[in-house]
Amino acid sequence: MNDLNPERGRISLDDLLKANKEQFDKVFASQMDQSGLLAVDHRPPTGADLKSAGLASSPANTENPVDVAARLNARYGSAWSSEILEHSSERGSVTVLCKLVVDGVSKMQFGSARANGDPGKALQRASDNALAKCAAMLADEAPDAGSVPEPGAEQRRRRPALAEAGDPRQAAAGGKLDIVTLDLIENALRNARHEMDAVLFRSAMSPVIREQHDEYPMITDPKGRMIVGQFGSYVPEMLKTQNFDLEPGDVILQSDPFKCGGAVSHINDWLILVPVFFQGALVGFTSMFGHMMDVGGPVPGSMPTAATSIFGEGLRIPPIKLYEAGALNQAALDLIMNNTRTPEMNYSDLMAILAGCRAGEKRVIELCERFGPEVYAQACDALLERTERAMRKLIVQNLPTEPQSFEDYVDDDGCGNGPFKMKLTVWREGEHAYFDWTGTAPQAPGPINFYLHDGMFKMFIGVYMIMVFDPQILFNDGFYDLIHVTLPKGSLVHPDFPAALGCRTHALSRQFDVLGGALSHNAPDMATAAGYGSSPHFLYSGTDKDGRNFQLMEILYGGIPGRPIGDGMDGHSWWPLFENIPTEYLETYYPMVIEAYGSIKDTGGAGLHRGGNGIEKIYHLLAEGDVSIHDDRHLSQPWGILGGKPGAVSEKWLIRKDGDKSPLPSKIDNVRVRPGDRIVFCTAGGGGWGDPLERDPTWVRNDVARRLLSGEKARGEYGVVLDGAGLTVDRRASQDLRESMRRNRKSLPLFDFGERRSNRLN
Repeated sequence: MNDLNPERGRISLDDLLKANKEQFDKVFASQMDQSGLLAVDHRPPTGADLKSAGLASSPANTENPVDVAARLNARYGSAWSSEILEHSSERGSVTVLCKLVVDGVSKMQFGSARANGDPGKALQRASDNALAKCAAMLADEAPDAGSVPEPGAEQRRRRPALAEAGDPRQAAAGGKLDIVTLDLIENALRNARHEMDAVLFRSAMSPVIREQHDEYPMITDPKGRMIVGQFGSYVPEMLKTQNFDLEPGDVILQSDPFKCGGAVSHINDWLILVPVFFQGALVGFTSMFGHMMDVGGPVPGSMPTAATSIFGEGLRIPPIKLYEAGALNQAALDLIMNNTRTPEMNYSDLMAILAGCRAGEKRVIELCERFGPEVYAQACDALLERTERAMRKLIVQNLPTEPQSFEDYVDDDGCGNGPFKMKLTVWREGEHAYFDWTGTAPQAPGPINFYLHDGMFKMFIGVYMIMVFDPQILFNDGFYDLIHVTLPKGSLVHPDFPAALGCRTHALSRQFDVLGGALSHNAPDMATAAGYGSSPHFLYSGTDKDGRNFQLMEILYGGIPGRPIGDGMDGHSWWPLFENIPTEYLETYYPMVIEAYGSIKDTGGAGLHRGGNGIEKIYHLLAEGDVSIHDDRHLSQPWGILGGKPGAVSEKWLIRKDGDKSPLPSKIDNVRVRPGDRIVFCTAGGGGWGDPLERDPTWVRNDVARRLLSGEKARGEYGVVLDGAGLTVDRRASQDLRESMRRNRKSLPLFDFGERRSNRLN
């Protein structure tokens, strides 16, 4: 092996963080202070606006600029937008190039201002200066350049020409929504939702958001109903605890699950909510939340496995205005950043989340400008109704009329307690679906509790049913009125305050296994087996040889269950949009070498469609520090279905530099490691689907050739005999072996749970 030591000549992540923070400070934070500059505050003109002088008189004194945004609002209403194309700072002055667009006509001008120690305000003044020059150019071209016209006159003067050109704003002026316009708005919103992701991924600095995509975007209507996104219906609950008077430029931040009804499920998730205004009216919200690397508390990463209350996990942020009318609440930001071990990284991620919300806000405003706010509102309602109609059909087709129950277990809570039962009963009455968690274990003393908001669980149901039965359906809140959820208070899925929540992802992921099992009674041929049913986390923190502090959190993946349409995927995320952190990233920015990362042979359950294999990742650690591990499925196997076999359980090992090897529990904090030590992290496989003896022998041979399956398991569970090299199927011997295995086995169960083991470390 060549020299893979990342400590030699590696780029400092600290330097990147500082550079990113400076960029945010100079550009993004200052833009937030510009109430109308980015076309996010296009309000109706006020009396003061109408008394303002004409825009033709450009201000010469850039130190005391006029209210350019107000004057643009007075002249053009909502028909203008602006953009900063370039900016620079040199010799104490800030210079910008701005573009002003009015009804499709654009002008560009430079503006400048003295910094006087505050580059943010200087950027605003320079932008005002440039925009005033652009406006003067437009006014010189207009017939009435010397006066301020009646509000809206400029738009009315231009509209006949626009209408002749087929401008869609004219088509929408009558307030009627047609199918073509609906499809245009739907696809624009879909793209806006992904643009929010793209902005965040390119701006965030933590690997858990930038690389793994542990974040969730949303665009809603004014009632807070999700139109596009991943997590819905939390806006009303979130705002209910704080009666905010919302206005343009406001930004709300919060992270406390108990203060928002479970909108986020642990305090590492920081949630941003931006109200979107058009012509002074609230037209919706954009929102995102993402996992922060550290939010305080006794353990780096802020997810202690031994926590017994949320007070022992870190800083809880109630819903607060981070920005009010465009003004940053600096004191609140300072307090928050003072309570994290990774303030620069958290700052970058927080502002990146906000930038993503601003991108969605901009696209919503553009849709309102293009089609009119009335048509946009009608389209939002129509998209919700469309999803509702589709979900009605899925409910009738796939849910039982008689209640069907299923239960599975979370192995332990990290504090020596467990297992914890999760029980779900499912049925339908007409086109309405009912999901009842009665019978689920009481809340755990340790931090595996999942504070499940009923709207969030409805979203999980929607994700499951849409992805399994009809992935083309737009995922939004339209079907929520069709779903009825019972969440017993004080239970594992709805704990009482102040229950610890830091390791709640094990219950979160296990609920998909329980949901799939409950639905399988009615349509087993359409159901899946159980997956790795956990959310494996690896955390590593310490000080490198150069004296720099480092902190890493990585989410690992496992075996996806066998499915009606094919095999489960090997080493894949149970959440569809999560991604892997590249090894090159880890070895560049952290003191480690990844010695192995691949599928573990034979860990997927056998079946007509086999379960996906778990993965093994070996971390060779190069600096002294502490390791924490979160995982589950180390005692209970992921079950198989329709004759499929269960998947293998998870395992963790610590191998010291001297070769001493010892097992680690699935949940543990502060494992002290030294240079040369290794952590072997093995995740669980997925359960198999269908009779293994019905699997095509060629598929079995291919799995052996790809080192996904051993020859022994090919023979013992699939009845496939291979030659000595494992390259050729002995079909006669395989046929005889399979017939013998069928004669001697018991009838195939609907579910095969395998062994429910006692704690293997005791």
